[in-house]
Amino acid sequence: MATQPDAVGEAFLFGPFQLIPAQRMLFNGGTAVRVGNRALEILVALVERSGELVTKQELMARAWPNIVVEESNLKVQITALRKVLGEGPLDQRYLATVVGRGYRFVAQVERVAPAPDDMHGGRWPGRRHNVPFALVRPLGRAADIASLREPLFHTRLVTITGPGGIGKTTVALAVARRMLEEEQREIWFIDLSTITDARLVPNAIAATLGLAVHSNDVASALASYFSLRERPQLVVLDSCEHVIEAASAIAERIVCASPQILVLATSREPLAAAGEHVYRLEPLATPAHTTGLTASDALRFPAVQLFVERATARRGDFKLNDDDAPVVAEICRRLDGIALAIELAATRLDAFGVHELLDLLNDRFCALGQGRRTAPERHRTLAAMLDWSHQLLPECERIVLRRVSVFAGSFVLRAVDAVAKADDISGCNVIDAMASLVAKSMVTADVRGETVHYRLLDSTRDYARRKLAEAGEVDIVACRHAEHFRDLYARAEDQWNAPPDERWADVHLRVIDDVRAALDWAFSARGDSALGVALTVSTIPVWLRLSSLEECRIRVQQALFTIDPGSHALDPYRMKLHTALASATMYTCGMIPEVDIAWSTALAIAQTLDDKEYQLRALFAACCAVVYEGKYRAADELLHKFRAVAASSGNAVALSDGDRLAAFAWHHMGKQAETREHLERVLSRQVAPLQRPQLSPIHVDWRSGSRTILSNVLWLQGFPERALQTEHEARSNALASAHPLTLGYVLALGSVPLAIHTGDLAMAEATLKILQENLAKHGLVIFDAITRCLHGELLIEQGVPAGLPILRAALEQLHRERVGLRYSRFAGVYARGLLAFGRSAEARAAIEGALDWAYAHGELWCLPELLRIKGEILEETDALDLLGSSDRLYQQAIELAGQQGALSWALRAATSIARLSHRLGKTDHAQALLVSVYEQFTEGFDTADLKAAKAQLDCLRKTHV
Repeated sequence: MATQPDAVGEAFLFGPFQLIPAQRMLFNGGTAVRVGNRALEILVALVERSGELVTKQELMARAWPNIVVEESNLKVQITALRKVLGEGPLDQRYLATVVGRGYRFVAQVERVAPAPDDMHGGRWPGRRHNVPFALVRPLGRAADIASLREPLFHTRLVTITGPGGIGKTTVALAVARRMLEEEQREIWFIDLSTITDARLVPNAIAATLGLAVHSNDVASALASYFSLRERPQLVVLDSCEHVIEAASAIAERIVCASPQILVLATSREPLAAAGEHVYRLEPLATPAHTTGLTASDALRFPAVQLFVERATARRGDFKLNDDDAPVVAEICRRLDGIALAIELAATRLDAFGVHELLDLLNDRFCALGQGRRTAPERHRTLAAMLDWSHQLLPECERIVLRRVSVFAGSFVLRAVDAVAKADDISGCNVIDAMASLVAKSMVTADVRGETVHYRLLDSTRDYARRKLAEAGEVDIVACRHAEHFRDLYARAEDQWNAPPDERWADVHLRVIDDVRAALDWAFSARGDSALGVALTVSTIPVWLRLSSLEECRIRVQQALFTIDPGSHALDPYRMKLHTALASATMYTCGMIPEVDIAWSTALAIAQTLDDKEYQLRALFAACCAVVYEGKYRAADELLHKFRAVAASSGNAVALSDGDRLAAFAWHHMGKQAETREHLERVLSRQVAPLQRPQLSPIHVDWRSGSRTILSNVLWLQGFPERALQTEHEARSNALASAHPLTLGYVLALGSVPLAIHTGDLAMAEATLKILQENLAKHGLVIFDAITRCLHGELLIEQGVPAGLPILRAALEQLHRERVGLRYSRFAGVYARGLLAFGRSAEARAAIEGALDWAYAHGELWCLPELLRIKGEILEETDALDLLGSSDRLYQQAIELAGQQGALSWALRAATSIARLSHRLGKTDHAQALLVSVYEQFTEGFDTADLKAAKAQLDCLRKTHV
């Protein structure tokens, strides 16, 4: 009897699919697949018993419980299921029919259980590959696929080269699928054909991996990400020829990142990268002689096999006979075994017989015989095939084909209408032309989902774009293309005010390459910069939600460069662009001067226009910037302005955001009671499902951010258990949201420090690793130095001297990048580490620097701890404390902690006094003081500080007795 899946959500993995029965969901490469309830129930039944025969009666009972149905109903559902899984009529990669009895699921299945460790917030592990299904079997490529394995493992960088259409991608995908079936390896397929700007090659890889890299050095972020992977990786870089230098550079970086990384590239020319192994793919084998060739003889050749398979798929009654075999073999030979050309020829059998096809092909070869003699023969043959296919199209279809070549990726019918419809062709003609182009396989159609998505094959797109240029329509169509996406995104800013649904995200992810292409044209010498500016402004919310902040920064700067500052009519655009620039630059480049310039410019324009919304956005970015710089008093002053504007405009969301940011500043200024009051008020606010949760999705999630700071406050106030519970909620939500900035914030400012504070070094190490991986994935510059500080601190707590140079370098990085957030606390930790490893003179200088910084910047929350550390350093040089310096510092720390309501700092200082007094033989006062602090705690007695205090009290009591 098959084991039923776990109710929590056990999953089955096969091919690119993930089936989660408990959630009634099927995913293909991370994308939800629409499938009917009964078909899904049948799939679950088959997958649960993978490899076993499941009878028709069992399947019908499962899908139609307590209902008697005809067997034909089951066949209908199986047919629908095969379509969902991408199986053709003769293909049984997943579902095998056992004639007269039932069905068997024949693909390899991996059962995955939810991670029991709540470190992952109960989330499913991320997808481990995005290898798509093979639309065409790799006929005749078994030897190539086998031959590629050895050099790939030996050199770790292999490039498959050959002319366009020969099947490089097909072979690369076949290698990837085989490795996926045989090995525990993460495999990522990156299609570079849509990239027009070579600088964005690393961004394309990051996007495929699901990484929103917020850094101006995406290549380094990718190298860091791969260096942290525990599982072996295979990265397939497809269609590199038009970005050859960028592809070569990133391939080298990836391979050098880890010995577990393999890179398989496809290109019309070698990458010329260090250590590269070049594998030249030869054409499909064709018969050398066709006279007297029988069907069985012809079908031994892969080129003929491919022709017959594609012809059968187009015309179900086609069968190769002995009479037609020589003709088909001659067609394949004339096409030089080029897979794409053979497929295009075979799809014409619905209109012509094989003899007519050969005659047409003969005419076309003669016409192209006068072409450039220096061009490779195979290239001329492929061009001939495409030109011949184009010649068969009516004029209306030619017009539509060349105009839709403007799209970089997939596109929908509404977009086709926008770029193709004109005076020479009506909307109805456009629709008819698209239907015919799909039928003739000039355009592919993905009919899954509610909306059909179209796409051109790469070679067809290149050919059609040449035709577009010959017609003199490049700029006209490119302008329509850009205008279409400007209009499409014109409503995007309105959607800023509500959380985007999955459908919204899917739509905009599909067309992001077209947005890039439209912007590239608009800002080119022949483009329309005014249109480019409008498009940039309308797509800002999309860049912030779907793309990297670094690319947002580049695009915004490009638009600002073209705007005349003296043109007040464009002030609304400038205001929005500068607002986005402030936030994007802050997170990708750190606290550089451009951040202040951007938000102050945006604020000035917003005030001139009396635009309260953008006054708030600019002020919020400004407040975040000064907080990250560690200028808490300045932040408090800015927040007064922010709250005044929010109150005058009645913006409740902004008021809540202001409360959260004010609480952040007050916490670091030592105002713990006020901080807690503000945060609890923020967290009590109920957000309606369609209500905007905060000013901008670019910033940290308001709820997780509030809980993070609240956990810090609770620990300081002497509630360790409540602090840990609050931190756990923040971390779980951050992991579930997959928002990189929020996760970095929660881990860097909450999870790791709190684990260290409470003495749970194993938890600190585990959460630090997640933080480091998040940093490597997304290049969060703002948290980079802080993460390094935490790494150094953890090593010091573990007694490892290597933590000192790491922490020192991180402090220098904080200072260099103008990130002052928690600088004085980390400087105090460094001083304590120097003392622990016997470098007391350096420790004294370091603690003085930490205290100077705290006083100068108003970072007073950790001042009691800094005073205590200074007392310990002085105690080291004067063991008897003859002048009472250490005692006074401990007393001062306790008094200041009391004023701030920081009971945990007071406990540490009281423990230090007790230890000093015990050594000096003055136990009575020390014991009373430590008891008075210790007894204020009501929880957390298993945490490090309370256990240390209890041990010191026990020691004092024994001495007193």
